[in-house]
Parts: sequence; structure tokens; C-alpha cells
Amino acid sequence: MNNPRWRLCLILLCTTQFVALLDFSITMIPLPQIQQSLGFTPGGLQWVINAYGVAIAGFLLLGGRAADMFGRRRVFLLGLSLFTVASLVGGFSQSPAMLIATRAMQGLGAAMFSPAAFSLLLAVFLDPRQRNRALGAWTAVAASGFVAGLILGGIITDMLGWRWVLWINVPVGVLVIALSGVLPMGKPDVQNASGRLDILGAVLVASGAATLVFAFANSEHVGLASPATFGLILLALGLLAAFVRVESRVEFPLMPLPVFWRRSTGGANLVSLLANTALGPTFVVVALYMQEVLGFTATQTGLGLLPMAAAFTLSSAWGGPVLIARTGIKSVILGGMALFIGGLALLGTSLSADASWSSSILPGTLIAGIGYGIAFPAWTAAGIDGVDAADHGLAGGMLTTTQEVGSAVGLAVGVAVSIAVLASGGSAVQGFSYAILISACMVLVGLVCAAAILPGQPTRLGVAR
Repeated sequence: MNNPRWRLCLILLCTTQFVALLDFSITMIPLPQIQQSLGFTPGGLQWVINAYGVAIAGFLLLGGRAADMFGRRRVFLLGLSLFTVASLVGGFSQSPAMLIATRAMQGLGAAMFSPAAFSLLLAVFLDPRQRNRALGAWTAVAASGFVAGLILGGIITDMLGWRWVLWINVPVGVLVIALSGVLPMGKPDVQNASGRLDILGAVLVASGAATLVFAFANSEHVGLASPATFGLILLALGLLAAFVRVESRVEFPLMPLPVFWRRSTGGANLVSLLANTALGPTFVVVALYMQEVLGFTATQTGLGLLPMAAAFTLSSAWGGPVLIARTGIKSVILGGMALFIGGLALLGTSLSADASWSSSILPGTLIAGIGYGIAFPAWTAAGIDGVDAADHGLAGGMLTTTQEVGSAVGLAVGVAVSIAVLASGGSAVQGFSYAILISACMVLVGLVCAAAILPGQPTRLGVAR
């Protein structure tokens, strides 16, 4: 770490990971301004976030595989260039379709440069002690990216307008590209260079996730109980089933099924999927509630969400690992998710048209943030518990994929529920409340799955069974 070149490498790589996480949350706050500016429908507005998340979820594993095959720095620069161009063009969007398309391009770019950056980090820091310090910095920066996005999204929107939440990526991307000569080449692995990219698998999983999200988004026009909605859900499930079939037959799969079918790994990914149906949607719903009902500015909204984000970050970095070391992985997952559900239930029943932020938002979001933060490192540990070291990157990528898909599906369901409440004569506040309570129910399903599927004899962090 004392080597100036190593420090610069660490700064550049951590910066890109910071931006990748920041861009998921930075568009949450200016959603009302984006809707007013471009004419989004309530159901279409969610795609400003979901287009980015679905693209990352669908192509993250493909991006990591491409980095192994074609060279990490090459894929890193290609992905970052695509991300930067998409950010520039997206800021000039004049229609909902243009903004959604550029957000998907941003997600594809992030799916390429994020796993490549992680591989380059490991290539720079070979000494175990130096590597652990670098990974600690990487994790801290990644966790702070989501929080920073909430704050910066509000400040930038109030001071410069919503378009600058995209344009802010451009100078950062250009600077990192200009200084990228200090990064190692990250030459292709010999064992991977002769392989093939599983493009069909990536297209199937991305299409399945996008179709599932669209099924709920389209319910704004046709209704939740319509045959069209059920037909799209069946199509999405068919695409995902085809993805599983392809992965079982292709020579170089994105997701080797023997790893996923392990009880701990598969259970952890299912828990991650269901738990994340509530985290992202809660931030979005509360942001809309504060601006549309309580009359908060974008900056005030970002600061109003800060306690939940900070509680999640601190609990994830400190509380979860401490509890895992003392009580084991499974018990921490169950306890954290129970707390998460309690916070969501309190939040969903506290929203009202005349309530204050301190009474309607603060208590529930704090409890939910602490609960999620405690459980997050536990199901992450479960997801890699017993997995061979050579497959840790794959296992981590799978967890990230289920997190993004869960958040996208949860947001689509929450928006669909809110619209259905409005269509039946309910108020906007009632719609927001029901959306959060439905999210709590989905997390409850995740809690039941965790209790039933995860190994009954809890493991401890860092100790494989």
C-alpha cells in the first residue's frame, strides 16, 4: 500500500465500484422531477431504476467471464467507456424510452467493469495482508456508494437539475480512463481463454428478469389480475427455466448448477432474492412519500433517508459480523430478517397524510435498516460457505445477481400494488402503505425459506463445514 502506483490503482478501482453503486440509488430521489420533465407514467417511472438493475443482474456473470477470457483491463475499459457514454447521452434524454435505454446501457457497462475491477484489485495486491486491506477499502467504498447516491441525488437535483445525476459520471469516467495506464493488463487466464461466452444464457436470464418486471409494470394498464399479466409471468418463468436448462448443457456455463444446488448456496440466493424485494422498493416508496405527501425538497428527502441507509451500512459492517462470530450464520439471518419485517410493518402502518417525518418515517426505517444490515453479511457468508476458493467470484456474482433481480421485481410489485389501490379509489398514502406491507410479506416468505432450507447446524463466519 506504500507504493504510490498501488495506491493510485486502489483509488481508481474503488472509484469505479463507488460509482456503480451510487448510480443505482442516485436516481431514486429525483424520480418526481424526472416524471414531470419527461412525462413518465407511474408504472413506467420504476424503469429508471430497474433498467439499470436488470441489466447488471442479467450480464454481471457474463462480464466476469469476459474479463477472464479477453483480459481484465480491456473489459474494464470497454465497460467503463460504455457506462460513461451512456451517462452523457442519458442526461440529454427527451423521452422516457431514451432515458430507459441509456440506463440499461449504463447497467451493461457496470456489469462489465465491476467484476473486471475486482479481478484487477486481486492482481495488484498479491500479499495476503495488503490484499485484505485493499478488500476492506473496496467493501467500505461500495457500501458508502449507495448512501452517497441518496444524498447527492437530492443535492444535485435541487442545485443543478435531475440531468446532472447522470452527467456527474462523465468527468469521473474520463479521468479514470485517462489514468488507467497504471493498472495491470490482467491478461486472460489460460484455462479460460479457450472457452466460450455463454451469451445465450446471459440473454435468457436478462430477458426473464426483464419480462417478470414488465409483467407487473404493465399491470398499470391491464390490471394485476388480467390474463395478460399472468401470461407475461408465465413467459418470464419459461425464459428462466430455459436458462437453467441451457446452464445444465452448455460447456462453459455462466452459473454452474452444482454450485448453485448446494443447500447453503442455493438457500442463501433465495433468501437474498426475497429480502431484496423490500430494500430498494422501500427507499423509492419512502422517497416518493416524502416529496409528494410531506412536501420535502429533493435534498431534504435524501437526508431523510440517511438514517435508514446509515443503519444498514453500520449494521452490515459491524453488527452482523460480530453476531455471526458469536451465534452462527443461520440464527443471524433469521433474527435480522425478523427485525427487518418488523421495521417494514411499522413503517407501512405509520404513513399518513398529516404525519411528521419523525413519527411516520424514522422509527420504521431505522429498525428495518438495522435488521437488513445484520442479515446481509450472514446470507453472504452462507452463499460462499463450503464453496471452493476458485468459485468464490462466481458465488459472489450470483448473490449480486439475485439482489438486483429481487430489488427490480419488488419495486415492480410495489408500484403495481400502489396503482391498484389508486384505481380502486384509495389515496396515494394508502398505496404507499400497501406497497411496503406487501414487501414485508415477501420478506416473511424469505424468512420461512431461510428457516426451512439453510443448514440446520449453523456455521460460523470463515469456517467451512
